[in-house]
Amino acid sequence: DTFVALPDSTTDHSVILAKSSDCEANESQYIYHVPAQSHIPGEEIKTAHIVIPQASKTYEAVISRSFWTWGGELGINEHGLAVGNEAVFSNVNPEADGLVVTDMLRLALERAKTAREAVEIIGALVHQYGQGGNCELRGNSHFDGSYIFSDRSEAWILETAGKEWAARRVQSFDSISNVMTIHKNWDLCSLSETDDKLDFADQFQHEPLVQATGARIRQRSSSGLLKQSQPKITVKTMFDILRHHNTGYHPGEGDTHLDICVHLGPFENRLWQATCSMVTQADQDSVISWWTGTSSNCLSIFKPIFLGVDLPEMGPWPTEQYDPLSLYWKHERLHRRAILSFNQLVPEIRSDFDLLETGFLADAETVKRGSLQEKKKFMDYCFQEAMIATERWIQKLESQPIAYPNTPFGQLWDKYNRAAAFPFSE
Repeated sequence: DTFVALPDSTTDHSVILAKSSDCEANESQYIYHVPAQSHIPGEEIKTAHIVIPQASKTYEAVISRSFWTWGGELGINEHGLAVGNEAVFSNVNPEADGLVVTDMLRLALERAKTAREAVEIIGALVHQYGQGGNCELRGNSHFDGSYIFSDRSEAWILETAGKEWAARRVQSFDSISNVMTIHKNWDLCSLSETDDKLDFADQFQHEPLVQATGARIRQRSSSGLLKQSQPKITVKTMFDILRHHNTGYHPGEGDTHLDICVHLGPFENRLWQATCSMVTQADQDSVISWWTGTSSNCLSIFKPIFLGVDLPEMGPWPTEQYDPLSLYWKHERLHRRAILSFNQLVPEIRSDFDLLETGFLADAETVKRGSLQEKKKFMDYCFQEAMIATERWIQKLESQPIAYPNTPFGQLWDKYNRAAAFPFSE
């Protein structure tokens, strides 16, 4: 899920965007730096499935990308443009391979400076190349995309269906999930010249898949939580919403994702989990982004990342096979034990991690307006301290025996662990 709050809804009058990326359990993600570059005339770029002309100049960005994709699930660029994307399900069948959701997120960050410009660039690319091709690690699944783009002053929602699209400017705050939300309230639309009263969602949405994903419930939940907090929304507010579970929640129960903090479950429509999350904060004077780089929002620590400096050390880029040296897989040693005693361990771990995050947030108020050297030093410090805290919990939990229960939940995790050669299931 993706949500945003504008200056009239935030405590410090900044723009804050949050996004939780949900993928398959062994679909590891990593935080990736895209350098600014100039390109020669006629140069082309290979996206997931097609080759398109390259822009003459591309901007510096940081994205979180699944190990097998070219594009990203979330990210921010050097101009303070941030974006989160969602899968949405339209009734348009792709005629051929085209762009996919992750392609367009990266293309927007590489080519646009503002939220409005991102809408126009991606709208034009969708209209020209269409959408099509596999979007998932396993299987052959296709879906269209929706996005929230935010910059230093405003935000836009863009929703797509095949080669068509609609966009509206955000007022105060808003959220999106796996459901189209733009009806007749669009400000820009690819079909505006043919039908200025078009209800975009009613015309293009494939309703059965919306119901199966629990998307409307999650979208109302994030929107409602934002409304409760305005006009005093902060970065910490966004952390809390990304970790939101309904009362009585357990990851082994319920056949639909109804919680913003998504966990894998033994049901057909719950074979995804939060694999990386990001919160960005931008105003006219500064930009800072906060990243987990790990799965399970409720068991992760947000760490700061700035543009213009090298990323902190996070180990080798992960794959779908266990690698004890990568940030993603090292954290799985905590995650895949803690979920077995979810209601007992998560609050205890969260209490410890919250103390660390509170210190990071306090120190960041000064650092985010400091020099690049100060930002680099702070980033490295936070990533190191977060890993120390995580390893402390890993050692504590690994000192105790583990056995996955003979339940659908335990059997599902055992299956994924074996597929990844994870040491719990040998």
